[in-house]
Amino acid sequence: MNKLKIFLFFFLIFGIVKSLDSAQIFRLHSKNGLTPEFWSQRLDHFNPLDTRTFEQQYYVDDTYWTDHSGPVFLYISGEAPMGGPVGGFVSVLAEQNNALVLSLEHRYYGKSQPFSEYTTENLQFLTVEQALTDLAQFLQYYQKVIKTNYGIESNNWFIIGGSYSGALSAWFRLKFPHLVKGSLASSGVVNPVLEFVNFDKQIATSSGTECAGVLRKTVQLIDVEMDASEERNLAVKKLFNADTVDDGSFRYYIADALSLPVQYSNHSAVCDPMIKAQNDGSDLIEAFAKYCQDFFYKVMKTTADQYSNWYMQKTTKTPDNWALAQRTWWWQKCTQLAYFQIAPTTNSIRSPKITLEWHKEKCEAVFGAGTWPYVDKIIREFGSNEIKSTNTYFSNGNNDPWQWAGVRSTLSETQPAHVILGDSTHDCGHCIDLHEPKEDDPQDLKNARIEISAYVKQWLNSEEN
Repeated sequence: MNKLKIFLFFFLIFGIVKSLDSAQIFRLHSKNGLTPEFWSQRLDHFNPLDTRTFEQQYYVDDTYWTDHSGPVFLYISGEAPMGGPVGGFVSVLAEQNNALVLSLEHRYYGKSQPFSEYTTENLQFLTVEQALTDLAQFLQYYQKVIKTNYGIESNNWFIIGGSYSGALSAWFRLKFPHLVKGSLASSGVVNPVLEFVNFDKQIATSSGTECAGVLRKTVQLIDVEMDASEERNLAVKKLFNADTVDDGSFRYYIADALSLPVQYSNHSAVCDPMIKAQNDGSDLIEAFAKYCQDFFYKVMKTTADQYSNWYMQKTTKTPDNWALAQRTWWWQKCTQLAYFQIAPTTNSIRSPKITLEWHKEKCEAVFGAGTWPYVDKIIREFGSNEIKSTNTYFSNGNNDPWQWAGVRSTLSETQPAHVILGDSTHDCGHCIDLHEPKEDDPQDLKNARIEISAYVKQWLNSEEN
């Protein structure tokens, strides 16, 4: 450990380090100009009699790979279409280590589609276990490509992910320690929380007392209108272009609309207009609808319709498969991962009608009776937030509500954790460390990246796996 501290010191002195769910961030921070490639991935890794395959998309970025015997970074794309090869801090790490960067799209998302119809039956192969084995199969496939092209028998691999794919990164290192030297789990949600009340509690904290108060009041006003009469219910939905959305899904959409800017290090996007509306004496529901039209719909690339049961019941692929990503991600939540954001019993920002029972009704309405996550299996298999892995770095932002489904405290010498602190002008939210580094980043974010860089280099150069 003393050697690592010395290493961190020199990293600091010489300044080697040159901001819908997580997929939104990486789609905005990907690199351009590289052509996607495809390879044939096995559909079912656990049935030797099923030999079906599908074409899985990946990107190759060899910008900094000056020595073909050098390390390989495998970046895991998460629960949305992959917009391109990963950039941001991953590219910085690649430059520091002269590494090849491979970005692999998750099965059932984007262009990596096993089926043309996503019926409940066809979704049975969308599991954590299948996705992890995809990564192992792809890694071994590409190591053979390197051997064929350059004669290199074995490279040192390192795996990286953020949010759900951050959990996959940690789980992969746990399950396949012989294949990678280490992993970076940025905002890695390794704990499949069934009743995720801490999500809303963190949103209230991160948005600040004044903002949390006005958001809470706005949601209460919306609930009153929805419960008053059919006419007033429809009138409030029309303000959000949500005429055809069922009540529960609309309430969940409202909760997402107020929480996602906070999650993604931009609480002022929702807080500033809502605080102003309250100070001006304006109608809070109308002000929130205007915020949704001006910001949430445009920046988060979503609509209220996409939250509705009828929308998620669609099973046919779309041209870009963004719409289908709602159905596939909810399948993963409803069968394995949960992360059900429910209202706390007191001082909830989201509607108190967003309960665990509502989630059960949602899962069954979209996928069929009896659909419910078996979280105990995932906890037993991977250890939740007491995961016993090695060479895994866990990072979280102090403003991120997802930190409460992750690892916030160092677990062991080879499982360090860092909760990154923001400052008076910068939030530190979801997967903030993977963003493109900027000169005015908070100092603790800069420190975290320095620390990550040191661990990555140490683990890559270690003789032990």
